[in-house]
Amino acid sequence: MSWLNVKHAMTLGPWIRIPLMWPEPGLEDIAEAQTPEAWARYFAEAWWEDFATEKPEPGEVDLVANILLMYAERAPAAFPGFEVLLHLPHPRDIPLPAYVDLVEIEEGEDRETALRALTHADASYAIEPPIVEEFDSPHLGSGLRVLRYYQDEDSNEVHVGLRYAWRYEKDTEAADVLIILADPDAGRILKALDDVDEFARTIRISPDEEADAWQTS
Repeated sequence: MSWLNVKHAMTLGPWIRIPLMWPEPGLEDIAEAQTPEAWARYFAEAWWEDFATEKPEPGEVDLVANILLMYAERAPAAFPGFEVLLHLPHPRDIPLPAYVDLVEIEEGEDRETALRALTHADASYAIEPPIVEEFDSPHLGSGLRVLRYYQDEDSNEVHVGLRYAWRYEKDTEAADVLIILADPDAGRILKALDDVDEFARTIRISPDEEADAWQTS
């Protein structure tokens, strides 16, 4: 069997991974993986140290810690079971969550139909025709990237959604890989697009014998 490997995305500067549980198996010796509070505090301090050319104003580290804690507690509920990574190029920015998971292939569903459905490439609810592009990954092969604008049912605001999907098939194993992002600020998604593309190309499927990868790199 194989597993969804996002650890390489964690080496990219603007990305922070939210652990799937507290403490997370395999990270028992990592202090910041024990509780959401410890995780949020660790990354709030690290992000000001690593990504800001200026020193934080009084209270700004606490503010980032509180924002990260909120995302740690709420973001996973949007897509339960998905890996969640936050795009945060500067500690004064608002995090942009990216969700990644494997999706079971429905019996008899061909690759193109499945990937178009997963990415909402033909979404009738979109305000304008979605922008559908081929997207190649060095690890997953050819897939789709779809950008679409739609009206949120609750707020009536125009949101922008960005999805990537690939079909993974090896020996007897098969699954679709899906990445989901959405935000009411189109500029925020578009500004992050290069980073998200780079992030998407790091996602891979790894064999079980690499399951200890959290500790080995």
